[in-house]
Amino acid sequence: MKFQALLISIFGIAMTSSCTSDHGAKSAETGKESAVTTATDDSSTYGLTPPKIPVTITDPQAIAGYAIVHYWDNMDFSDYTKVSDDKFMEHSFMNYLSAFPYASQEDASLAAETLMKRAEASQAAYQKVLEVAEHFLTSPNSSMRDEEIYYLFLQAADKSTFIDNIQRLRIKAQIEDVLKNRRGTPANDFAIVTDDGRHTSLYSEASPEQCRLLVFYDPECSHCHEIMEILKTSEMLGAAVDSGIIKVIAVYADGDKDIWERARHTMPGKWINGVSPGGEVDENEKYSFPAMPVIYLIAPDNTVMLKDTTPAAIEEWIAESM
Repeated sequence: MKFQALLISIFGIAMTSSCTSDHGAKSAETGKESAVTTATDDSSTYGLTPPKIPVTITDPQAIAGYAIVHYWDNMDFSDYTKVSDDKFMEHSFMNYLSAFPYASQEDASLAAETLMKRAEASQAAYQKVLEVAEHFLTSPNSSMRDEEIYYLFLQAADKSTFIDNIQRLRIKAQIEDVLKNRRGTPANDFAIVTDDGRHTSLYSEASPEQCRLLVFYDPECSHCHEIMEILKTSEMLGAAVDSGIIKVIAVYADGDKDIWERARHTMPGKWINGVSPGGEVDENEKYSFPAMPVIYLIAPDNTVMLKDTTPAAIEEWIAESM
């Protein structure tokens, strides 16, 4: 299992079937996985000793939760040499974050709070943890990018007395961006003018049992061209559009009609190609645009299903839906 391999490689945890014991442990026949323990100086963590998982914890989700909550127990955050070692911190953080998807929301939140509290050993440590968390969880090029996990670190930092007022303002602004059009909340509506002159809006394009793939792009952005090409040539997305499962709405957010006019012919005919009049969707900060393109999957009831997502995630959703 992927979960087994992850914990073995990162934390040195061996996963095996439980054996019958005098204390009532479940038998091997149940197929229940349990953690059998370890704390070794694994070179893959560059000297950071992984947490020792109690043998009494057998639920996979609980194992992952314990591992991330206690991952930094053996780290001395007052050790400036260790804290300032970029290779050590980034590799350790990458391993640490890898287990978050397998833990409960409660344990993930506790893990972030625990790390931020431990990092208060020094300003250097605190700032390094915030820096590395932001790098891995918000960078457009990071494979670990995850706004919801980053939100846990922002919440912990916002409650801390260890940051100054200027940094707190930045953190609050980041929290505001996370909460804007967050997964599970209603998407902000906005006006759209299509390439055939029709005036519509995001909400007006809602249809029962049909999701909208909202793609904000910039015609002059080279990365946008790359992502758009992936979407345009995706057989899976094309099939979803043909079957009516998805409606694609491509929107130029800046509103410069001259730029938009020059590029609008590049969009597939089955897509809705539009522009935000006067760039109001950006001007009024209805959506956040950390780096173009920005892709949302919107449910028929206008709930955000995926935020700032990727073509791969869209195809995964389509595969599960068709």
